[in-house]
Amino acid sequence: MPDYAPHGNYEIWLDRDHDRMVRIAASGFVNIEMLRVHNARTNEIVEGFRGQPYVMVCDFNGGMVMTPDAEDAWIRSAVSRVARGWAGVTYYFSGEAEFKTLVRAQVTTVFEAIGVPWQEAEDEKMAMAWALDRLGKASGL
Repeated sequence: MPDYAPHGNYEIWLDRDHDRMVRIAASGFVNIEMLRVHNARTNEIVEGFRGQPYVMVCDFNGGMVMTPDAEDAWIRSAVSRVARGWAGVTYYFSGEAEFKTLVRAQVTTVFEAIGVPWQEAEDEKMAMAWALDRLGKASGL
């Protein structure tokens, strides 16, 4: 199968105010090529934590739908990150997201498959509170 250009909108960064918190903003129709970009950048960030617990906060602003091969690739790559300290992930929709039901089904399937604690939050503030609580518990605080 030929490679295509990455599709979907995707950003990943370390939170400025909270150590070991990875922030993600994703929207659109995400293909496997975009998941490869995501996996490479995520693995690069996670390596910097050196096995310490970390959390992710995801903003699915406007909705995010993965192709089936992208979903499978995400599951395969995410399993190794759980073993390297992934303590929890929370997501929220910052706007009027399309396909919320489909997005929920896809992301929760991934989170359940890899065994990472997760939560859907009403907004960014609630997502941050949950993520900080998970990080504190995983860090023994």
